[in-house]
Amino acid sequence: MKKLLIIHFYNHATEPRVRREYDLLEGKYKLFGMGYVDCQREGVEFISIKKPKWNWKMKIIQRFWLFFRQYEKVYWNLPQIKEAEEKLKKYKFDIILAHNEETIPLVLKYKKNAKIVLNMHEYAPREFENFFWWKIYFSPYKHYLCQTYLKEVDYMYSVCEGIAKEYEKNYGVKCDVITSAAKYHTPPHSLVCHEPIKLIHHGMASPDRCIHGMIEMMDYVDERFTLDLMLVPTYYQEYYQTLQDMANKRKNVRIIPIVPFEEIIPFTSLYDIGLYILQPTNFNGYKALPNKFFEFIQARLAIAIGPSPEMSKLVQQYNLGIIAKDFTPKSMAEELNKLTKQDILKYKENSNKTAKILNAEKEGEKILKILEEVLG
Repeated sequence: MKKLLIIHFYNHATEPRVRREYDLLEGKYKLFGMGYVDCQREGVEFISIKKPKWNWKMKIIQRFWLFFRQYEKVYWNLPQIKEAEEKLKKYKFDIILAHNEETIPLVLKYKKNAKIVLNMHEYAPREFENFFWWKIYFSPYKHYLCQTYLKEVDYMYSVCEGIAKEYEKNYGVKCDVITSAAKYHTPPHSLVCHEPIKLIHHGMASPDRCIHGMIEMMDYVDERFTLDLMLVPTYYQEYYQTLQDMANKRKNVRIIPIVPFEEIIPFTSLYDIGLYILQPTNFNGYKALPNKFFEFIQARLAIAIGPSPEMSKLVQQYNLGIIAKDFTPKSMAEELNKLTKQDILKYKENSNKTAKILNAEKEGEKILKILEEVLG
């Protein structure tokens, strides 16, 4: 059995794209993982890397090297890279499934005879371009990694067409698309529209998600709508508390407890509309085609989004719901207020049909074919 390494400097037990890869590849390859948190799966040899704890001295040295564009020094002195180097020396793989630009130089150096397939979640040089200091220091560094190393991998794909085309345009590489589609779930026994109409949003409680705008939207909708927010707290504790305070002041908004990853789709299938107004604070936000969009489909929900082009394309193609004219709370409220019960049931039925087309199993078939082609 061929040996395959999944490397991503992240939590392998929770990151959706990684979880789907383990689900897909178990039994087909001898699997290894490398990252910060064990995938917690039988039959997978996990190589654990400590998540770096940055002190001021480390940050100052790094900023010095970034300022003088000593990008190789920046990269090879990252604590996680130094630890991974020592551990990778002992292994030999047939194929390496690498996530994001921060793994590329490492796996190229220690690949031996392995083939490299690269899974890019974002357009790296513009990932946090809305933060001034990140744009000054880290954007040129990410550009350097992409310009220097992308052409060296055997195959590359990203999450959506807009991001893939940006890589092709700026770096002269071929970049395929494997979406973040969720696993296929069987539909509920019946598709219904509740009274009141139940909206759901789930995800990280992060300021750049502008969740406060979705709460403000509820000031402008008809009384027949309610909104539940299932939010994962982050280190932005003040923002989470702000959202909690905003919800407490409104009768039609609740922040509800989170459920385990496996239960997100069955739980949200009890709602009517999946809501996501993702403000275009940066390029990746504007081009986003996130996990939750596909989870809405598998939950057989009508979908309500802002005019994000990648999501809008699929909403229009499969007639899945409504698209606000802009990203403001009032604009979305106007579209919601136009909805009839029949509209919602139609969109839910269209999600039911689309769930058989846009799912992880279909995307997984593409990945298996890519791996076979790369291995020859």
